Amino acid sequence: MKLMFSSLFRWLDQLRRILINTLFVLIMFIIVAALLAEQPGIPDRAALIVNPTGEIVEELTLPSTEILPLQLGLSSRYQTGLHDLIHSIELAATDDRIRLMVLKLDGMDRTSLPKLQELRRAINTFKASGKRVIAAGSNYSQSQYYLAATADQLFLNPLGVVALQGFSIYRNYFKDALARLHINVELFRAGEYKAAAEPMIRNNMSEVDRASNRILLDTLWSTYKHDLTEMRQLKAGRIQTVLDHPSTYLARHGGSLAQLAMAEGLVDTLADQGEIESYIARALDASDDYPSINFSDYLQVANGDPDPASKNHIGIITASGMILDGDTPPGSVGSKSMAQMLKQARQDDQIKAIVLRIDSPGGSAPASEAIRSEILRLKKTGKPVVVSMGSMAASGGYWIAAPADEIWASATTITGSIGAYAMLADFEQGLEKLGVHSDGLGTTSVAEGIRGDRKLSPELAKVMQLSIQHIYGRFLNIVSEGRNMPEDKVAELAEGRVWTGLEAKKLGLVDHLGGFDEAIAAAAQRAGLGEDYDKIRIRRPQNLKDILLSELFGNANTFLTSMIRSAGDQLLSYTGLSASNPWLQNIRQLSQLMGLSAGQPGIFAICNLRVE
Repeated sequence: MKLMFSSLFRWLDQLRRILINTLFVLIMFIIVAALLAEQPGIPDRAALIVNPTGEIVEELTLPSTEILPLQLGLSSRYQTGLHDLIHSIELAATDDRIRLMVLKLDGMDRTSLPKLQELRRAINTFKASGKRVIAAGSNYSQSQYYLAATADQLFLNPLGVVALQGFSIYRNYFKDALARLHINVELFRAGEYKAAAEPMIRNNMSEVDRASNRILLDTLWSTYKHDLTEMRQLKAGRIQTVLDHPSTYLARHGGSLAQLAMAEGLVDTLADQGEIESYIARALDASDDYPSINFSDYLQVANGDPDPASKNHIGIITASGMILDGDTPPGSVGSKSMAQMLKQARQDDQIKAIVLRIDSPGGSAPASEAIRSEILRLKKTGKPVVVSMGSMAASGGYWIAAPADEIWASATTITGSIGAYAMLADFEQGLEKLGVHSDGLGTTSVAEGIRGDRKLSPELAKVMQLSIQHIYGRFLNIVSEGRNMPEDKVAELAEGRVWTGLEAKKLGLVDHLGGFDEAIAAAAQRAGLGEDYDKIRIRRPQNLKDILLSELFGNANTFLTSMIRSAGDQLLSYTGLSASNPWLQNIRQLSQLMGLSAGQPGIFAICNLRVE
């Protein structure tokens, strides 16, 4: 038996080495091919094809090499950078070679409303230059339709659908499942509304969480409806009326969802792909094979470097993803890697101001405090720090935003959630069912520590709760100092409650409502730069592994990424699921929460909220 397992492990080790070496060769092949590939040219009188793929993110995520196959198969590493997309649209607005824009959104995943609003502003800039925008789609999801609605001419396939449905918050709750697995979960939290770990200890949504989420959803949905009504010049209240009684209105059009969309003014023309392509060609005064360029190819050619003559830079630092201790790759916020970027901004004399773009649900409280400390060191140099909140800057995300000189947020940004929690799980009951028991002795009441095979001792449980209360008090103090607000007032706004940017502005948790560009302008004004400045992105130092992964996964359209994603989607299709299936998202949510507890021991400030 020993010989058999020894041979098996040797074989597995050899297989692992072969796979790693094969992957390395493929990576090197792709890098060499990219370097040797001829740069695409920008044709004259061309259409800019805006076809984002996957999730639109603040910062492209580099997968962890330890769990690379799982991430590729299920996590859907297809991504498009928000600011790359915006920059390409803004460049095209003043480029005489680009005559119109075509929105092809079939490959775009669900995207948060603040990001969609940022893209809408960029598209409006393009339209203000006198150029037209055409949206061409077989179907439109709710996110896709928001962007499509910005178009001057909106096409839909005669058998297609505009899938508007409203916003919702649904989670899976695991209390009974964990009980059946004989897993005991102990939760320590500060804040009545701190619901991040509720799925572990409940079978349904708590009433306080339900009340808070209702306000949030109403704000998001009202904003979405208002924007659509404005863009498509619809009758006020019509969207709500139709969606509250969809079968009634659908029956009037013989069950045709496309005809319903047409009758309600959601689309301009029903046409198949060939008819749409002919329309675009005529708009360009070209043949059916009209000149065009993809937005990512266009950005590679048209993007200019910062003016080397300028000695005034605004440094842009992105804090996107979970806040963790240590050095982490893009897609998460590491305390060490973030400190390195803040230090670079502090020591560079040409950087006169900093815009910190936050899109984070929070994470480790000690890591958040370490980042906040570096921000304070940066401010001591006299350089203004302006925070621009993306889709979410909550819990630990708000912790690192609080010391900024100025905070900007979208009306639909999710922020606040000022609270803290810690969660521990033990398998004592499950082990006892298997006949495994734990016993022993120690020199103090807490000597046994935190063990997975034993229930937490009463004394340690008291220590955990007291620690949580201390962190919560510290959080209140940080917000009080940063926002120049009495601590008792902060306490009224805290309790782990989530606020939209609109509400946060009224309550004094943010200073202004606006997007990324407004935050940059505010930073320039605070630094007294006028119009004489360049924007530079400050990125974490990259090692060879990061560079290789960036080359492989940084472009959402690479052949290998497409191939692996296709394989992953094919595998999921056999189960009737997709990578964006809500059930899979909830399973990831569970694994994320449990993984944080195991891999990042400590106290967390996290807002675990997903709006569909």
